[in-house]
Amino acid sequence: MVVALIGKIALAGVAAATAGISLVASADVKRASAYGAPASALEAGASARYAAAIFERADLNNDGDLDAEEFEVLAVVTAELSRLNGFVTVNVEGGVRTVAAPHGDPSLSKAEKARLKIRAADEFAAIAGDDQRLGADEFVTAELERFLASDADRNGVLTGAELSSFALARARSTTISS
Repeated sequence: MVVALIGKIALAGVAAATAGISLVASADVKRASAYGAPASALEAGASARYAAAIFERADLNNDGDLDAEEFEVLAVVTAELSRLNGFVTVNVEGGVRTVAAPHGDPSLSKAEKARLKIRAADEFAAIAGDDQRLGADEFVTAELERFLASDADRNGVLTGAELSSFALARARSTTISS
């Protein structure tokens, strides 16, 4: 009898758990974005501050400079994250926001990664100069040049298509597809 009672309790518990799972699965739960609302504008100063923060994270050995390998890793990780997430993050006065960077396939192929590394190495060589070290000021300047290349109306604020262009350039989407 005790065995039968335990069996009934266990069966009731399984039924209740299954019902609970069904309720949870059918509940309309919306995930809150970790980044708030999408960005609608990006100012040059905010872009420079964000570039400085990116530099700090990319300086993996904490020596105050990026070497070619650190720069290539940053390029690949940024591209992979933008592909996976479908957006690029930017830092605005209200915090970190997103800019859509839609792609077809959410992952980079080996060939795309290889092309991206080659282009990143070329970009690094052009920015770093003869010493082949990229300091924070050089990195921020390069990011501001990317910003200015996207600022079609030259007002120091990216909006609309300018912002999308900048996000895709930051994700290096334009460099890996060719």
